[in-house]
Amino acid sequence: MIKSLFAAAALIAVPAIAQAEEAKSTFTYQGVDYTYTAAQEGNVKVLRGTALNGTAPFELRVTKSGVSGTFDSQPVNFPLREVKHIDAADIAVR
Repeated sequence: MIKSLFAAAALIAVPAIAQAEEAKSTFTYQGVDYTYTAAQEGNVKVLRGTALNGTAPFELRVTKSGVSGTFDSQPVNFPLREVKHIDAADIAVR
């Protein structure tokens, strides 16, 4: 699920611009609602948010080589080549 989340977020994420307050993005994928912010921290893109009606927090740190962080308090770590790209038609952006 987390690899699909990353692929979905990458499809709709816009380049991060230094702002005092980050804009929240939301989308639904396979019936699950996701809300997150994306921030650029040096060479790392950081996605922070929640899924499953706010009950599953996540923080993903994306680099050129991979994704690491937590999803629902569980550690995740995988190379970018393992991210499964999904069709934009499968995502409901709100």
